[in-house]
Amino acid sequence: MASSISEPENEEKIKRFQKDNVEEAELVHFLKDYPSKEYFRFVPSEGIQRDGGGGPTEPKMFSSVVSRTIPDDALVEKEQRSFHRPQPLDLQQQHMAAPTPPSPSRPRSPWGRLDPYDSDEDDKEYVGFATLPNQVHRKSVKKGFDFTLMVAGEAGLGKSTLVNSLFLTDLYKDRKLLNAEERILQTVEITKHVVDIEEKGVKLRLTIVDTPGFGDAVNNTECWKPVADYIDQQFEQYFRDESGLNRKNIQDNRVHCCLYFISPFGHGLRPLDVEFMKALHQRVNIVPVLAKADTLTPCEVERMKNKIRDEIEQFGIRIYQFPDCDSDEDDDFKMQDQALKECIPFAVIGSNTVVEAKGRRVRGRLYPWGIVEVENPDHCDFIKLRTMLVRTHMQDLKDVTRETHYENYRAQCIQSMTRMVVKERNRKHEQERRSVLS
Repeated sequence: MASSISEPENEEKIKRFQKDNVEEAELVHFLKDYPSKEYFRFVPSEGIQRDGGGGPTEPKMFSSVVSRTIPDDALVEKEQRSFHRPQPLDLQQQHMAAPTPPSPSRPRSPWGRLDPYDSDEDDKEYVGFATLPNQVHRKSVKKGFDFTLMVAGEAGLGKSTLVNSLFLTDLYKDRKLLNAEERILQTVEITKHVVDIEEKGVKLRLTIVDTPGFGDAVNNTECWKPVADYIDQQFEQYFRDESGLNRKNIQDNRVHCCLYFISPFGHGLRPLDVEFMKALHQRVNIVPVLAKADTLTPCEVERMKNKIRDEIEQFGIRIYQFPDCDSDEDDDFKMQDQALKECIPFAVIGSNTVVEAKGRRVRGRLYPWGIVEVENPDHCDFIKLRTMLVRTHMQDLKDVTRETHYENYRAQCIQSMTRMVVKERNRKHEQERRSVLS
């Protein structure tokens, strides 16, 4: 059946449809070029405005720019560019088009003004490797940290009490105190306590190595030998693990620091103290501690410290040396580091008891004449010891153990193995020579 509509009418409808599509495409492209509402503000027309020539004009929909002004030439250029696109957009793509969601905020860096995340990603000069410290930080926190602390000294000097005070934990719940007869027969033992501590999302695997029986016997000849053997055993175990096939999950039990407790009842170092520190100063970081400082007056404490420092230098004992501060460190850190260096040996007091002093509850020891506060810098060096051991120099203690003490042991092991190989090779060559001559 023939169509009842004539060809002129069909052509007219097709032209009208194409015109509508072109106008719609022009409007879509114009809105695409200026999509944000922040660029324009709507100004309602108050009747019909007249231009300078007196003729009527259309009300202005977009009369001014809010955040920036667009020049007329640029606007005309954009309009002309949009009119040169006669192809209509797909309606499905128009409805699916959505504004790009804002990117998640980047984490704040602990470096403050040197925050590498402050740089603009679109900056051509910004590569991104400045965020490597943050990557190491996240990986280290996820993996956790470990630290091994050894405490040595004769019984009754407050070693266990000080350790509990340092890390706010109770590591000696099931400890059994020996009487005098049992202590005479007791030999030096090595006991290890492992506790997992978490603070603000940072996990620390703390290992405390105690030496009960040290210095308690009548004959203390070479009583430090079990302690030195234990340190060497940990080095040997780490060397074996490091030289093995599977090196992914190596457990580090090397002793990073040794707190050696010096008795306050004397006139400086005893011969046992000298021999112990001289036998171990090449194996571990030794930090001397003057125990039970509340039994001495401030003048006696200062006199005892000077005496111990002079004897350490006199006998050639190499205790842990604080690293020098970098030139870019602030003055407060340099002053704090200098104060820690001047405090050696640390005069400490340990207490796990909370007492009330002047309306405040503090950890301390109650005496008939008053209260000794453990965390009062005027009473003892407990705060300074904890600052050095945990807050400022824990990583340096581990670095010195790895780079100095362990490397010395490793070099000795390699030299011994090399000598054994050379000796065995020479023996075989001598046997071959004799067999040829015979």
